[in-house]
Amino acid sequence: MSETIQPFHRPAEARSVRDDRPRLVPLMLFHFALAGLVLLLAAGAVVGYLYALHFTHVDIGWNLRLSGADKIYDAETQRLFALVLILVALGLLQFGAFRTLSAGTAGALRAARAASVTLLAGFPLAVVIWRLELDLPGVPLSATQTATRVLAAILAAQALFALLYSVYLFLPGARRVIHRERFAAAPRLRRAGVMVLAVWIVALVAGGVALAVLTDLIELPVAVPEPGELLYATSFEGDADAAEWDLYEGRDSAQIRAVELQPAPSGAADRLEVRGQALVITYDSPITNEVVFSALDRKFTDMDLRVTARQLSGPDDNQFGVVFRYRDHNNYYAFFISGDGYYSLVKRKDGVLTDISTWGRSDAIAVGQAANAIRVVAQGDAFRFFVNGQPMPLCLPGENVYSMWNPVTGACVTSEPVLVFRDPDFSQGGVALAAGTSVDLSGAVVIAFDDLTIEGPAADVMDVDADRNDQGVQNGSSS
Repeated sequence: MSETIQPFHRPAEARSVRDDRPRLVPLMLFHFALAGLVLLLAAGAVVGYLYALHFTHVDIGWNLRLSGADKIYDAETQRLFALVLILVALGLLQFGAFRTLSAGTAGALRAARAASVTLLAGFPLAVVIWRLELDLPGVPLSATQTATRVLAAILAAQALFALLYSVYLFLPGARRVIHRERFAAAPRLRRAGVMVLAVWIVALVAGGVALAVLTDLIELPVAVPEPGELLYATSFEGDADAAEWDLYEGRDSAQIRAVELQPAPSGAADRLEVRGQALVITYDSPITNEVVFSALDRKFTDMDLRVTARQLSGPDDNQFGVVFRYRDHNNYYAFFISGDGYYSLVKRKDGVLTDISTWGRSDAIAVGQAANAIRVVAQGDAFRFFVNGQPMPLCLPGENVYSMWNPVTGACVTSEPVLVFRDPDFSQGGVALAAGTSVDLSGAVVIAFDDLTIEGPAADVMDVDADRNDQGVQNGSSS
């Protein structure tokens, strides 16, 4: 009788053994697996960075010889290679700990100790990332700071768990806890670990999507405003402007500061002015036909933007104005005027700059150190431009490669001038104020921007019949 009862009693003992297994062990399992996955993904990202930016000129000929491979031997490239190897080694260490710990083999304790101690590096790494001040092209500083600090907090939190594992694994009874008879006897634990790992992978993907949204790799649609709806306004007097605009110091700088007014040209002082604090952009690099931006940390679709701009110093042969539908430094539209009375419209797509309407002269533009009211209107794929209330006709390339005004008559040579430009490439984006040089490098170009407002455009803003009836579509030399 006793022999028949004995088999039923042994499974009960096994179940009681599983019941007193520490819950920290399954947590260690999926933490090690997740850490290994993240480390290997990071190694892949570094390899992708090397391939995209450092190996662009490397070529392998028919004789299997490398050409243009000098950059492979740069110190920076070698450091990145070493980083890849370290990340791969650490990732394999985490996966090794997961494998041995889930199997309860003899080396499980040693591998788990090594993996948990390695994860403690998250503490100093979190401090470094928290203090980073990254300035990524086309990415608002606030979004970059938020993303880096979220990443730092995640690293610190996982390191805190790793500290708990380390303390536990170095206790005298740790070997008994992860022995095969206690741990591997429960197959459901491994299945639960796999399920939790899957949940962590989904969470990782969701976090990556959220980070891509924050950094504009994935662009969320912006709502179309109502006509006349106030979207943004500033006179650069408040503290919030310093957080929303891209400000920087140096030879080329963008700073919000008080403007020291100088006498305006005769007849211009009572028309328009820049007073108090303003966004002052300085371009002092010895490179012609370049501009620097100060971008606003907001996005818009349709808009009616107005801003006052005044040249404070520098040669009149310059360029300054508004960048709109701004995605990054390689994708945007820009409307510029100059201190000697010219204006132009350009487009940069995938880094290639195109003149939509090349430099044409207009008497509507106040020259020298007089202030100008610049207005840019965007509605869907249609755009209009004004200076001091006057519409600026555009000279499009037509069937030609380049746009061209007749320098003598001021007439558009390549097409009939138009008041509305249409282009569907960029449907939304940020705005930026810009200033830079043309050909004259005799001094630094200093431009002050003030009284910026952005509203929803009127429904009939692209109806140019009234303008045609009043004054017609004039050429580039008309006011």
